[in-house]
Parts: sequence; structure tokens; C-alpha cells
Amino acid sequence: MAIEVEDARGRAEVIELRAESCVLDLSCNVAPDSEDATEATMPYEGWTSAAIIAWPAGCRNRVGVRIIVDGEQLFPRNAGWTALEDTTIGVTLLKKVRKDRIIRAEFKNNDIENSHWISVLVQVSALFPVWARLL
Repeated sequence: MAIEVEDARGRAEVIELRAESCVLDLSCNVAPDSEDATEATMPYEGWTSAAIIAWPAGCRNRVGVRIIVDGEQLFPRNAGWTALEDTTIGVTLLKKVRKDRIIRAEFKNNDIENSHWISVLVQVSALFPVWARLL
């Protein structure tokens, strides 16, 4: 929607931009020797930009994570799963996504004795992330 503004210098049309942004929490407590998934719908047309994933101490590289956005696996790009130990990482997930499309985190726990809480936070925005132009 545009608004027309006029002053001594002339007339201009001002375009309204909706700079919405939020973080989707896809974290999960993964039971021993099991697979699980959490998902959210994209709240508006826009972009995914990044994710933060945290594996607690005790995972011993046995709890795998992958992130799928609108049917395309964005993390990890070159493997089925990524499993780490006592680590928090940030990853780029740059993809244009339409409203109501699914953003999904999948988990695979190969630890047969312990459940593990894996934190997955995905940043989404209605506008293209400016920092991505530096990539």
C-alpha cells in the first residue's frame, strides 16, 4: 500500500514495507534410539536466513539433526545428518519461502540409553537479509 505525501519540494509516493521477523523454535527432546521431528509454518512470505543448533554435553556425536525448508534439505548440504558433542553452531539457511510452507527439523538419536534435548532456532524475515549480500 502506498501513501502520497506532498511538501514544498513536490509530491512523492511512500511505499509501506512490512519488516516482520521472528525466530521459529524447532527444538526437541529426542528419546533414546529413536527419530523425531518438529515443524512450523512460515508465518509470512519472506526468507529463512539462519539457524542456531545446540547439542548438549553427553550426545557423543550420536544425535543427528537436519533442517528441511519447503521440501529442500538446507542443513547439512552434503550429508544426511550432522551430529556433534557439546557444541552450538550457527548456519546460513538462505531461501525464499512462501507463506504457510513447512520449515522442519528432523532428529535421529543413536544413543540407546539417553534422551537428549537438541535446540534448533530458525530466523525468518519478510525482507531479504541484507547481510546475505556479503556472502
